[in-house]
Amino acid sequence: MLSQKLHRDHYLSFMSALQNLIYQRIFAVSINTMRISNLYITSAYVIYTISVVITGILTEYVCKFDQRCECYSYNSKTEVYCANKNITDSDIPHFSRGIHKLFLNFNQIKRIPQTTFNHLETLTELDLSWNRLSYIEEGTFYGLSSLKKLSMKGNCLNYSLEIPNDIFKPLVSLTHLNVARNLLFNTNRVFHTFPSAFITSLHKLQSIEVDAGHPLSLFRFSNGYKSLTHLTRLKIDFCLLPSLINVTFLYLQYLDHIEMRNCRIQEYEVGTLPNIKNIRYLDISDNFLNDDSLSRLMKDLSSNEELKVMKMTNCCPSIVIYIPASIYLTESKIEEIYANNNSFIQASEYGRYFMLPTTLKVFDFSNNKLGIFFFGMPYLWILNLRNNSLGTYLSSERYTNSCKTELREVDISHNRIYELSYSIFHGHLKAVKINLSQNKLTDVTFDLSHLVSLEKLDLSRNNIGGISSQASMDTLHKLSKKLKIDLSNNMLKCSCENLYFLQWMNANLDMFICKHKYTCRFDNNDVVYMTNFNDVVKQLEKKCNSHTTLITCIVLGITTASIVLFAGLMFRFRWKLRYLYYMTRHKYNVFKSIQSSPTYKYDAFISYANEETDFVVNEIIPNLECDCNLKLCVHQRDFLPGEEITQNITNGIHQSKRTICILTRSFLDSYYCMFEFNMARMESIYSRNDQNILFLIFYEQLRPKDLPLVILELVQKQSYIEYPNDEQGNVVFWDKIKESLVSS
Repeated sequence: MLSQKLHRDHYLSFMSALQNLIYQRIFAVSINTMRISNLYITSAYVIYTISVVITGILTEYVCKFDQRCECYSYNSKTEVYCANKNITDSDIPHFSRGIHKLFLNFNQIKRIPQTTFNHLETLTELDLSWNRLSYIEEGTFYGLSSLKKLSMKGNCLNYSLEIPNDIFKPLVSLTHLNVARNLLFNTNRVFHTFPSAFITSLHKLQSIEVDAGHPLSLFRFSNGYKSLTHLTRLKIDFCLLPSLINVTFLYLQYLDHIEMRNCRIQEYEVGTLPNIKNIRYLDISDNFLNDDSLSRLMKDLSSNEELKVMKMTNCCPSIVIYIPASIYLTESKIEEIYANNNSFIQASEYGRYFMLPTTLKVFDFSNNKLGIFFFGMPYLWILNLRNNSLGTYLSSERYTNSCKTELREVDISHNRIYELSYSIFHGHLKAVKINLSQNKLTDVTFDLSHLVSLEKLDLSRNNIGGISSQASMDTLHKLSKKLKIDLSNNMLKCSCENLYFLQWMNANLDMFICKHKYTCRFDNNDVVYMTNFNDVVKQLEKKCNSHTTLITCIVLGITTASIVLFAGLMFRFRWKLRYLYYMTRHKYNVFKSIQSSPTYKYDAFISYANEETDFVVNEIIPNLECDCNLKLCVHQRDFLPGEEITQNITNGIHQSKRTICILTRSFLDSYYCMFEFNMARMESIYSRNDQNILFLIFYEQLRPKDLPLVILELVQKQSYIEYPNDEQGNVVFWDKIKESLVSS
């Protein structure tokens, strides 16, 4: 009623403002331009006149018969509001005829004189709630033959007094009666339930709100209700019903709507509700049912094909580990189940699987302690699992195995979710709203591609710093154009690593809602509100560009230094690396290793420059091969055709006992001669256990400064021989070489 009055006050203000606007517009335009058309003037005056008439009608809200009351007329029907006017028994207004609705609630009326309403034959609704009525006199309701709705809620009616049984008899049209909350003011702890004898004559009664119960004895609705064949709705507002027995509703067989909230129900007896065959709506919220009572109740309802809505909010405050399978009413045609605000831990026994009823559209298990939830739900529309403990379970599992569902709304907020299974929303092609708020998510790693109808994705109050997956951003961009994402109350990361995501957000700002609640933390822990998203992104881009230049220079410097270091190491150990390379090829592709063979193929490998070919052919070969029967490896004669020169050199040195180097200036200038020298040096170090296999012959006079360091070092540490180039000296020269080769 108060809200209706406020709406009327707002409407009057609006109409008054409209009148002033039209008035100013008409005369301002007429005076200033003098060119306004007759049609414009006529239209404006018509609108102005209508507004005056409507405002005039509504302005007369002060009732003529009593200024404390307000009268309003709609479609020739009058409503009178005398609520909260401190009216008492002695100053009840003298109401005029023709009233259709009368509101006397929130006053101080204790009794009503007999003649108060007897002339109100058009009255259809009477509100006497929240007064101080304790007694109703006979004849109080005379004349109210058209009354359909009567409320006496929140009074002090004392049913132990001699109230006439036919007090409501004049109310031949009454369809709704509210006499609830009349036990609240009894102080003698005697509970007198509303007597059924008062209502036996109300044959058209369809709905009743009453108090019921007795804390010390079993309660039932008496046989006076049996004659009320049109009574379909029962709401027990204030009640004490510790036990429901099979006779509690024995005489209420026509009910289809029962509300028993906060009745302290603990025990339920089998067979209590089945006699009510047409029940469609049952609310047993805010009670104290235990496991066994809940199972018995659900068993009674399991075969009821008329039941559509089942509410059991906070019906079972004691912890229930496994919810009984019967709670899902799988054999019924239930459409809505509300099991929120309980202490259920697992929606089913571990390993068991249930298919929800195909008729079920709404399934609310919010505010429980669920750690496991898994059902087949191909036809469900709304699933509410808010405020449970499903975080660990949903990180690797789904809440349904249905490949395709009809789900429109899914709420798994406030579940301490750190991560979701990748496929959790697969098959949700019709989902419009997904609520993941108040969790611990740090990123969007689950697949969104199936949410083609999504209109709202609530990710507020998480720990999301950004979306790292390019695929997730692309998917969100491709989804419904109606999609709105809420990232409020997350701490976004204003860092270079997250710059791409922030740029993507900036390019798709229309997709995000509640942007005034977006905050972003920089690397130095400064936090800014994203009230001007574009400026923040530009600031970060500028910062990251300078960082990028610095990082690029550092990376290039490190890369260059690494290349130089690597090249230096390669140069430092070039001969060792080359030797190892050719030895590996030789070992696995050509010959066996030296350790596996007791003899060498050659007694000596001759290393010389092309300019000393005559010396090798005319001197070395005759003196060593012909005279001493030694076998030499000479590259012009013994290298394998078709093989790489370097490979032939390595193989020849490796298969020879000694390597003889004919040192000349041409030798020092020759690449391959120096290659042969270094390969022989590597051979002696790594394959011959530091055994000296090099034999140096100075064929020409060479100064120390002309020699490379590696040769000079070898000359200083080990012996060498000079070619004498005279007949007598040659004899000694060749004898020493033969002796060296034979003894080695």
